[in-house]
Amino acid sequence: MLDIAHDVDACTFGHRGVLLDFGDPSMRASLRSGPVAHQLARSQDEDVEHEGATWLRVRSRSLAATFYWPAVASAAPDANAYVEARIRGVTARSVAVAVDGKPVGAWAVAKGEARVYLARSATPVTLSPGGHELSFRFVGGARAGGEPLAEIDWVHVGTGEPADPYAAPTRADATLDAMVGDRSLRAVSLRAPGFVRCSGWIPANATLEVSLATVGGSDADVEALLVRDRHAPIILGTAHVTGDAPMWAPWSVPVTGIEGAGALASIELTAVKADAATRVLLGGPRVLAAAASPAETPAARSLVLVVSGSTSSRALAPWGGPHLARELTREAAVGTTFEANRATSSLANSVVATMLTGLPASAHGLDDSDARLADGPVMVEEACRQGGVETAMFTANPTTGASFGFARGWDTFVEHDPLEDAPATRVFDDAAAWIEAHRASRFFVVVHARGGHPPWDASPEELRSMPPEAYLGVIEPTRAAEALAKVRAHPARFKDDDRVRAWALYDRAIDAHDEALGRLLAAIRNAGREGDTAVVVTSDVAGNEALPVPFVDSDVLDEPLLATPLVIRWPGAGGLAGRRVQAPSSPIDLARTMLVALGLAPPAAFQGTDLADLAQGSVVPAERPLVATRGTRFSVRWGPYVLLGAHERETRVCDLSLDPACIADIRATSPVALEVMQRFAVDALGSKAPAASARSPAVLDAHAKAELVRWGGRLGDDREGTRSAPGP
Repeated sequence: MLDIAHDVDACTFGHRGVLLDFGDPSMRASLRSGPVAHQLARSQDEDVEHEGATWLRVRSRSLAATFYWPAVASAAPDANAYVEARIRGVTARSVAVAVDGKPVGAWAVAKGEARVYLARSATPVTLSPGGHELSFRFVGGARAGGEPLAEIDWVHVGTGEPADPYAAPTRADATLDAMVGDRSLRAVSLRAPGFVRCSGWIPANATLEVSLATVGGSDADVEALLVRDRHAPIILGTAHVTGDAPMWAPWSVPVTGIEGAGALASIELTAVKADAATRVLLGGPRVLAAAASPAETPAARSLVLVVSGSTSSRALAPWGGPHLARELTREAAVGTTFEANRATSSLANSVVATMLTGLPASAHGLDDSDARLADGPVMVEEACRQGGVETAMFTANPTTGASFGFARGWDTFVEHDPLEDAPATRVFDDAAAWIEAHRASRFFVVVHARGGHPPWDASPEELRSMPPEAYLGVIEPTRAAEALAKVRAHPARFKDDDRVRAWALYDRAIDAHDEALGRLLAAIRNAGREGDTAVVVTSDVAGNEALPVPFVDSDVLDEPLLATPLVIRWPGAGGLAGRRVQAPSSPIDLARTMLVALGLAPPAAFQGTDLADLAQGSVVPAERPLVATRGTRFSVRWGPYVLLGAHERETRVCDLSLDPACIADIRATSPVALEVMQRFAVDALGSKAPAASARSPAVLDAHAKAELVRWGGRLGDDREGTRSAPGP
């Protein structure tokens, strides 16, 4: 779960306090620059090489870095804090330093001169274990043109009396291949008092394993701690290391103090005591969790994927919702129900594109509502055709039609637009007829149904019996999406009666689509293919009752909008029948899962996990971060925590276990979760993210534009934060 010596980018080092290596990649997630103190990106600041080290070249007037003060950082944790840094002046004349907003001091910096500066406030600044913020304010230099102000190598925050001189334990210095006896291990090297703290998802019943040794002659004392937000640090174990022992000394301690499946937490390894000339070696430190033996994925000759629009798992009986959904419930009884499935966007076509490419929106190009699917990524249907599997897609959603790039790669592609005088469920019957005609073939069929999204079908008799009684509002089934789009800008015009009627029509649509699912499943049985055909039933996005106006395009990424159903029935499922999986799943998993089920090799670019492995426990069912994006907005969920924000805008963190509505910002009280999730967000959405495909605009003729109007959309550009085209 954590391989500390090899994944040191997820770790923080310290010696007599906390070291912040500003040129190190691990600092990206902690740095904030510019006038907004909580941006995801580092803006115009950049890395440069000087004197064999990497420095941060600062162009922003203000710079802030979050850091975690460990439980044991110095011999005098209550002493006044000080800050020292190695800085090279460029155009700035001085640098003001503060910790948690409290001034510590100011340094006059000289152009072209690299020095170590020390500051200590006349007013005591003490540091308690937990999260803190170090900030710099640069004075002088050009105010326009983006000229560099200064370059920072490292910063050290300590308490008590500073060592003279301070030798910063850089990452290159602290990690090495160490030979002890006849065995070489990748190791972390610490000087006492010093520590390495690494964060991530730690499952319950995990084990910390380390091999211990020293170099330099003296004995040493080592301590391992578990650090969690809003919990006191737990000492997992202590060890005494004999100086210059001829062999590595194995050390294994259970990770205790974690309930449930696991938690976002930190493992802190501390060299508590050793002579100044002694290095403590932590060989191959890692946190391990047991996984079941690999299981064989149930084989399928064919596969059917049903994607229902605007359908929330919270509305359906298998997830405790009010809709009986008899056909889906029967399928769940013989299949596997995924209880924590989370959409990757609030754009329906972006989610479907992820299902068919195994890629996030940044790679397949559908990250705003007037874009089309990029030509580059390999699609599931293309892999199927190469494997001799016949393919067909039937869509009732105009945003997954030919105009948005979804027609490529299929043997059969049929789209029914909302302007047609045909029932919304026609796509199910088309797919059933196609399967009957191809009953002897291997096939891959996708049905993208309208689901709960308007326009809706309802006869005059059904409308008369729907609540509210004697309704005379603006919600008329076939043009409901247009009416909702018009009141989107003026939610006050959406009356209580309108809301009641809209949700009544939604309820009827959900029931009608469940009946249509039953007809499709019956067609598979009648074709004699139930025994060798896998069936996947899911949704693109969810219906969100909390929105001021439902069923309209929304750029929010709230949890209710992302909570989507997922049921998979593998043929001959055996032990997978009736299983409920609580580990998180995502549309990005489906491309890999479907090809593996068909016995085909997923393309190398496919991300995600084979959900058969997850369901059978052959991969560790640990929580993993799930990402949703929409234009510049992002949402990362990891366990109960959610990190929300937008590029170059403020972010916030909530804890759904304490705040299901995700209203309170808990960054100040959850520094471990904040650090881990920010680091993941920077890697996933920033420089380590997959290279984005060239964005292509949707190709819209007059008919396609009319479809989108009936669908309730309007053209625009999400990337600039405006509301735009097709609804969810």
